[in-house]
Amino acid sequence: TVCFLICFSWKMGKKSRVKTQKSGTGATATVSPKEMLNLISELLQKCSSPTPGPGKEWEEYVQIRSLVEKIRKKQKGLSVVFDGKRDDYFPELIKWATENGASTEGFEIANFEEEGFGLKATREIKAEELFLWVPRKLLMTVESAKNSVLGSLYSQDRILQAMGNITLAFHLLCERANPNSFWLPYIQTLPSEYDTPLYFEEDEVQYLQSTQAIHDVFSQYKNTARQYAYFYKVIQVSILNVV
Repeated sequence: TVCFLICFSWKMGKKSRVKTQKSGTGATATVSPKEMLNLISELLQKCSSPTPGPGKEWEEYVQIRSLVEKIRKKQKGLSVVFDGKRDDYFPELIKWATENGASTEGFEIANFEEEGFGLKATREIKAEELFLWVPRKLLMTVESAKNSVLGSLYSQDRILQAMGNITLAFHLLCERANPNSFWLPYIQTLPSEYDTPLYFEEDEVQYLQSTQAIHDVFSQYKNTARQYAYFYKVIQVSILNVV
């Protein structure tokens, strides 16, 4: 992700349960901005090339993945993480939601094992009964992103303006890096990992070869890497302009 870039723009003040990972065993030495930009430029060029012909998609995927792994290795230890497990923060989430006008009665947060965490009713709920509501001020939206630290970048970048999902992703990363974020009680409860194909290891993706899904996996990985490389450059320019 581009989280590490956004983290640099925040001045971490008072102590909180938010921390930046320390570079530990296996962490790389400090990487020069020029070296990173060279890798990013190579990744962007590779991901901007036309779709290869039949039989060449796997080769392209491996090349892109190799560049991504190089970049990830050089960024090791720069992620913002939270202490403990996500369910440790559920009480704080409920308290925050209650204090800000959301309904928190008649259900509880439960672990449904393979399905993950969700809401379980603690009383009988009648048909068409309104039992759950969330005030708009608790939602992270494109509008709240435009009114945040992202406002200036959003007003200048047409891709952000055209892709609400990218704007929301940046919004989330910015707020995650801010120990005083209004949305922190919510952000702390989000999953730290996912099991979608985008997060598969290379050998896991190989199992999808010769299936209809493989082309979508290739496309998603390539598009995500391209967006990352593009916005890395955009943010670097933005940071340099601020400095």
